[in-house]
Amino acid sequence: MVSSKTMQNVREISDKLYSWMSVQEFKGWDPFDALNSPLLQGAICINRWAGVAALQLVKRSPINLRHVLLVPKTINAKGIGLVLMALTFRYRLNHQEDDKQRAFQLARWLKEHQSKGHSGACWGYPFEWPNRAFYAPKGTPTIVNTSFIADALLDLYELSGDEQWLTLALSSCEFLVKDLKRTDRDGTFCFSYTPIDNSCVHNANLLGASLLARAGNLSGNSDFIDLAMKSAAYSMNSQRPDGSWPYGEATNQAWIDSFHTGYNILALKSIYEYSGDETARESCKKGYKYYLRNFFLPDGTIKFYHNRIEPLDAHAFAHAIICLTEMADVFQTPPELVEKVLDRMVELFWSGKGYFYWQIKNGILYKLACMRWVESWALLALTQYLQYKEVKK
Repeated sequence: MVSSKTMQNVREISDKLYSWMSVQEFKGWDPFDALNSPLLQGAICINRWAGVAALQLVKRSPINLRHVLLVPKTINAKGIGLVLMALTFRYRLNHQEDDKQRAFQLARWLKEHQSKGHSGACWGYPFEWPNRAFYAPKGTPTIVNTSFIADALLDLYELSGDEQWLTLALSSCEFLVKDLKRTDRDGTFCFSYTPIDNSCVHNANLLGASLLARAGNLSGNSDFIDLAMKSAAYSMNSQRPDGSWPYGEATNQAWIDSFHTGYNILALKSIYEYSGDETARESCKKGYKYYLRNFFLPDGTIKFYHNRIEPLDAHAFAHAIICLTEMADVFQTPPELVEKVLDRMVELFWSGKGYFYWQIKNGILYKLACMRWVESWALLALTQYLQYKEVKK
């Protein structure tokens, strides 16, 4: 069980984290922001792999090189979307008008800072992003960012009844449907990660399907639900007999990690809830059984990969808390496991200074405060945990 001291301080830690993030105006560094350095921007001009090398050098350094490389702190739209989600939970818990008004403020910021030139509302990253599969210039919208943000807008719509947030989320669906590429297979299809690549990444595809199912249900748009089911079917058909998914379909995307598996599980849960499709429910249940079997140590430590523990990553711990608490009302979540993961996350990563550290790897604590990758996820996890405990009273 989580220690009594930690239990008493969960709300205090959540409040301190939110206060720290607010003081920073939600600006921060990111594990993938190295090419915002004016000293490294030339790397991408050489070729994509030079950009990848520069990015990974800074990302993997146990010393934060961003100071000397003049990497600016930025506001990340995905991080803002996650904070917006957390604020809707906070308001339901505490009924503090300040939380509701800040939620509206962040939603307006998202509305004003969309990626331009697309068929609907969409969002990318505030940095150049070369990766194994493709190169995305700064601001290139992704299905992952857009799906999380649109979900947050739907949360705000359901909280407030303000139709403009439903309209904006429905606009994001138009981006998915009209701008993303599709890989077809046996009457199903997989959405691309961005409008400029052809990747087949399962968590991205399922997040998009989940958004379409939810938005279609709320708006009465059966076309969105039909597309959601065809998209989801692609990734459900790719689920392995043991319940797992590789990250993606390419040969260099064959790894299985904890938090992307969690994304898949919760997306399928949402698809089932908004469509009633039993196939999605069974796939979700099968994936959750795999998740519980393969990613948790007895003390609550979250393994990063199914076959390797390190790096210990605060993002993976935070999403595990979210996944375990959200799944508790559908499938059996061991209640002591939620408490153990929370206790372990605080023990390993809480700085005591108002934010969480990032990673532990090879015995080295990486103290970088990652606003999007860690802090926004941790805020959402702590807030959802508090709601989970409130419901269980």
